[in-house]
Amino acid sequence: MGAKHSTCDIEKYVLRFDDIEKRESSYRPIDMMLERFERKRYAVLGRPAEQKGEITPLDNVKAFNITYLKVEPGKGLATHGHQTPEAFIVMRGTWRVTLGIDSEQEIILKPFDIISVPPNEMHGAQVVGEETGWLMTINAGHGGAKLFWPPNLVEELRNNGADVSDVEIPGASTN
Repeated sequence: MGAKHSTCDIEKYVLRFDDIEKRESSYRPIDMMLERFERKRYAVLGRPAEQKGEITPLDNVKAFNITYLKVEPGKGLATHGHQTPEAFIVMRGTWRVTLGIDSEQEIILKPFDIISVPPNEMHGAQVVGEETGWLMTINAGHGGAKLFWPPNLVEELRNNGADVSDVEIPGASTN
């Protein structure tokens, strides 16, 4: 028996970059409460809970999800971790990507460079060039992974009045 052939509306499966603003995510990770981690997040594939409008075939990808991040110079993503691997692909700008809870390792990435961050590895990223940076992130699964944060970031957020009672900290007691 051969494969069933059908003609679908191909345009339903396309996101044009000119329409990226329609995909701006409502989700704000806790680090975005600090000015140096402000950014725009766009849920490109998967992550249906982050969509503002009608669910489309772009939201129904189950195996992985893709987010675009738009970040101004000097800003970035706080050190964090999660139980799934994550790939970063630089689309525009110059980025410093760090590994380790205290950023023990770092590397500079430029457009179309890619790094694959292993599961449970603490990592962060910052735009170090003079132009606005764009970063593509690819994660396993339909939605985003639960994030965990280093204790120093959680303490800084708490000192700035943030409610961090539901934040995971690596190695912290769960009692």
